[in-house]
Amino acid sequence: MTSIFYAVARKHMKTTHPTYHKGAPDPITVYLTFIRRTNIGPALFTVVDTKLGSRTSTLHITLSQQEPEGNRREEVAGYITVSHIASEEGPSIERAFALTPPAPPVDFKQLTSTGQSGEWNGFKVAFGSMRKASRHVEFYAPPTSAMASRGFVEQWARFAPYGKVERWTDEALGFLADMFPMMLESFDDKPWDKRSKEEKEKEKYAVGKDGKLSPKGKFWYPTILLNLDVKKKLPAEGAEWLYSRVQTKKLHNGRMDLDVIIMDEKGEIVALSNHVALIIGAERNLSARKGSGKPNGESKI
Repeated sequence: MTSIFYAVARKHMKTTHPTYHKGAPDPITVYLTFIRRTNIGPALFTVVDTKLGSRTSTLHITLSQQEPEGNRREEVAGYITVSHIASEEGPSIERAFALTPPAPPVDFKQLTSTGQSGEWNGFKVAFGSMRKASRHVEFYAPPTSAMASRGFVEQWARFAPYGKVERWTDEALGFLADMFPMMLESFDDKPWDKRSKEEKEKEKYAVGKDGKLSPKGKFWYPTILLNLDVKKKLPAEGAEWLYSRVQTKKLHNGRMDLDVIIMDEKGEIVALSNHVALIIGAERNLSARKGSGKPNGESKI
């Protein structure tokens, strides 16, 4: 959704306001609120010009879909600021940012050929049958035990839609900003789960119609707010590898914050992202879509 909003903003400026931002608009900030779960299928994007300016323009964009009853309701809403990164001018402090602790060294040729380099190994996001979007990314991460002890998760990732390796583009940054291993799933023993080990093991599997056991997801992590701050344009040909580090400062009563840093192979910051996400049962994501039975309410104050 974030990547599509990015593309909509760029398309709108190019077609509706082609003289602004040298005809090559770059969304530099994306601020989205995910009101309801979106559904696979048609969607309507509505764009309002909140401000058109020489340095930056601000767009208010909403996504709406049709409910089972036929009503249309908004599901995602946000503000996107557009500029032209190449022509930005103003004070700069060229102080190199450094990760603390630094990321383990990596040899990309070795990673590509063998799937392993130093601490980096191929990583599969848990319960990919439910989290289908994760299938379009190749993840490489240190052992989960190491990430848990450090208090953050980190990865090198390649974009691989439908199994074919492509390159990360500016528009794909929104997708990458929400694609990473979840810290919760690196712990076998959840400190808030007081049940016996036998009870916990039973819940990890579901019995299918054929009577066989298969692993099932326990958690869904719906994002309710996402902010993306683009610091650097990617090369025109895209980038094969991008690094992400994700840290949670506080998880309380099923709500958590996420700080995301995306960097390139040179160690330069490409984008920053902040999320607010919920942690709820996976069955909520798999349940049938429900309509409200009435259009969106409106009030004037």
